[in-house]
Amino acid sequence: MNPFPTTVRIVEVGPRDGLQSISSRIPTDAKIKYINLLSEAMLPEIEVTSFVSPKWIPQLSDAMDVSAGIIKHKNIRYTALVPNIAGLTNALESGYDSVAVFIAASETFSQKNTNCSIPDSLERMKIMQPKWAEHFIHVRGYISTVWECPYEGKTHAEKVLPIIDSLFELGVREISLGDTLGKTHPGNVKSLLDAILKRWPVNQFALHFHDTYNLALKNVEVGLEYGISTFDSSAGGVGGCPYAPGSAGNIRTENILDLCNKFNIQTGINKNNLIKAASHIQQYID
Repeated sequence: MNPFPTTVRIVEVGPRDGLQSISSRIPTDAKIKYINLLSEAMLPEIEVTSFVSPKWIPQLSDAMDVSAGIIKHKNIRYTALVPNIAGLTNALESGYDSVAVFIAASETFSQKNTNCSIPDSLERMKIMQPKWAEHFIHVRGYISTVWECPYEGKTHAEKVLPIIDSLFELGVREISLGDTLGKTHPGNVKSLLDAILKRWPVNQFALHFHDTYNLALKNVEVGLEYGISTFDSSAGGVGGCPYAPGSAGNIRTENILDLCNKFNIQTGINKNNLIKAASHIQQYID
């Protein structure tokens, strides 16, 4: 067990992971303003959008326009999610030097979420790898359903570890472990981190919790106990996974910020501006 980190890096996923599950169409200008307000809050990393087919996520069909319209701060990393080589090409054309890729630890969830198997997901990444390597792109990997799947139930570490191995072999620099259903509890978080951190350094991992059962903040605290210093969250707790029945919103960025303040952990985030960003986007959500 490690002492709590002295600083925490929050990856703001509201503009992509938060908005993707919202059914009502949010105007492009409103998204741009949302991201600009998040930038003014000095989040160290903002996941702006996803270059995914509008057929699958209509809300993000304006990815190129949003990317072109935001004001970028030099000290903030702006990331786009890319599902395949076409998405990566669009992200590069839109000026991104950081992308995220995703995979599930559950075969059934993989089929429902990406319409392909886990091996096929890895194959898509292998196709992208030469291009992101050529352009020196920072690559972040999401693994969903690492604790529980809505279709298969509990996920065992034996399924997760080989996927982590494969991602690092492809040049992924950071892996975000996702509690897609928001059902996991501190004991399960500890068990998986025990298995993972025997093999890899703690600074290569982030935690991504949903707050379906009000367990997310307790799980963040477990992550801190293990020395995890990067957490994903969404301003105002916006969004969840559209392919995970029963999941609720992401953990609120404000809640992680308050927890860090409680333990005198530095984040560099301006809370007043963060609240402004959350209030702005709430106007457009059902």
